[in-house]
Amino acid sequence: MAGEPSPLAVRERLDEIVDPCSEARGTDISIVEMGLLKAIEVEDGSVHIDLRITSPSCMMVGYFIEQAQERVGSLDGVEEVTLATDAGMDWREEMMADSAKERRREHQQALADRYQQERGGDAPAPAIPLADE
Repeated sequence: MAGEPSPLAVRERLDEIVDPCSEARGTDISIVEMGLLKAIEVEDGSVHIDLRITSPSCMMVGYFIEQAQERVGSLDGVEEVTLATDAGMDWREEMMADSAKERRREHQQALADRYQQERGGDAPAPAIPLADE
């Protein structure tokens, strides 16, 4: 189809979608940076997106579908957007972009530093898990 978007254009739109769990933790990491994007197929005005989810109990699938349809669906030449997810058993922290891992580490360190400062500087900082659960 003439004028349909490239997979790169679709990826850029998906990179605008912030993973709600990372947002809740204060790091605002996109689904692309999280390593959730598995594949993009563009053909004849249809865009199909395959995502990983971080857990079988992820309740954000509907949000991901809505956001993908809204953002990717607004690209010129897109007539249909479909999104499929896996069972949530394959994602690992190593799939995250290095920049996202670093932002998360910095945020977690800032939280630990703040906790220590609020406790008078002599209390040990709490252990903060690094992986999304």
